[in-house]
Amino acid sequence: MSTLHKDAEISTREDRKPNMILDYNATKGGVDNLDKVTGTYSTKRMTARWPLVIFFNIIDVSAYNAFVIFAEIFPEWNKSKLFKRRLFLEELGKALVVPHIERRQHMPRTPASAATVREIQERATTSTPVPE
Repeated sequence: MSTLHKDAEISTREDRKPNMILDYNATKGGVDNLDKVTGTYSTKRMTARWPLVIFFNIIDVSAYNAFVIFAEIFPEWNKSKLFKRRLFLEELGKALVVPHIERRQHMPRTPASAATVREIQERATTSTPVPE
């Protein structure tokens, strides 16, 4: 049952499917499309812990919603590129992570990670003028 369908009414069609199923099938296109779009660049991982599954889905849908809003506000941004969403997600990820890396107290143990942190911290301390 659902909040829209209070009873198990059967359709008069030849296959006699419940109306609830027919209504769901008629409106599920938006959900399928969102699943397809978020599946292209996804944070989802194999896990048996249901809170993580929900969390990863929230991140994917929120990032897609942010991209749609951003693209609506700035339609000229990377207009000629076909992979705008990937570029947006990269910039979003960096914008969310860089402030935490900049204020990091201890260096990571691996040389590659330490070099990345050092590079970001150096960029934060040196203000380079942007060419016009």
